[in-house]
Amino acid sequence: MKRIYKLVSIAILGLVLASCSTETATENELDYSQIPLIEIQKEFSITESEDFLPAQITSVLVDNDGQILVGQQPENSIFQFDSLGNYRATVARPGRGPGELSRYATPHINGEILVLSNNNSVMTEYHQNDLGIYEFVRDHTFRSPGPVFGIRSENDFSSFYVVVDSFRTPFGMVPPEYETDFVNLVQIVNDSLQIKEGVLSLTKHSVYIQIINNGSGMRHSYLPYRYSDSFSPLPNQRVLVFRPQKSSIQVYDENLNIEHELVLNVKPRPFTDEDMDYHFSELNPDEKQARRQLIRDIKPPFTGGFMDEQNRFWLMVDDAENGKEYVILSYDGDPIGRFFLPSETTIHVVRNSKFYMVNNEGEPSIDVYSVKFGQ
Repeated sequence: MKRIYKLVSIAILGLVLASCSTETATENELDYSQIPLIEIQKEFSITESEDFLPAQITSVLVDNDGQILVGQQPENSIFQFDSLGNYRATVARPGRGPGELSRYATPHINGEILVLSNNNSVMTEYHQNDLGIYEFVRDHTFRSPGPVFGIRSENDFSSFYVVVDSFRTPFGMVPPEYETDFVNLVQIVNDSLQIKEGVLSLTKHSVYIQIINNGSGMRHSYLPYRYSDSFSPLPNQRVLVFRPQKSSIQVYDENLNIEHELVLNVKPRPFTDEDMDYHFSELNPDEKQARRQLIRDIKPPFTGGFMDEQNRFWLMVDDAENGKEYVILSYDGDPIGRFFLPSETTIHVVRNSKFYMVNNEGEPSIDVYSVKFGQ
């Protein structure tokens, strides 16, 4: 009898503990919908002018002085504006001469040095002259061991990051749902390269792939709400990594050790039929069904973001019919505010309580907004 009583007591205790644990988890949930909206205010826009005709804007960078650098296709050019959006110079133009672009090149900046990668297999370096205008300095003729994902070195161009696939799926085969990319650290030594492989790993969520033309071709299509890791360099040789599968935001120090990790307990948000219709309104039912099978029922806690100088995290958390939703959290994960932007916009830079975005709603422009944080 005592044994039965003891077993019943243990069972009741287990239920009580489980109930307490569930209540605690629910209490600690971060419900994005309950975070108050924060005020944003438009500061200025960079639009069409005598010197700048915005077209397919692909990149926006901001240097240490607040100057804005804009790259666009198909013109294959880099434009420079001051901190208020006034045109200053065309840094790089199409061509095959020194500092010119034979194809569109991806710009990177470490605060004061501009580097263009993928410029016909060379990396082109620009420094500011006495007037603060970026000018061509040199071409680096070494071949990068992969796509460049940012400059690591602080006061010169002596090290950078590349991201490479861990395994290349053979042509004609559909890759698995998840793959792993590796971040390699590249040092420039006397114009040759020293590579430290696999300093970080990144999970990559698949896109939608169709085998076409009787197996002779492949078509890649966009899928929303991917659980893909994202990576970006920070000042002082630190690194920011968003890992949505783990609901984790990681900051790595200059030795690539985790300096800070924030694991969020976000209230689950279902992927709805309305979301499906919004993202794939042009598809027929069979095409929709094929894509729906590759989208998880629960949206990721975030799909990327930024960290500003005050160590606040700016997370992109949704892209739905009411626009793109962003949430701002403190370094320790306390909610600060949220805001919405039109779906045709993309934030490229967050700096000094401002964000710089490309707006493709109507005529293309670069819009700069400030956020009104409470005191």
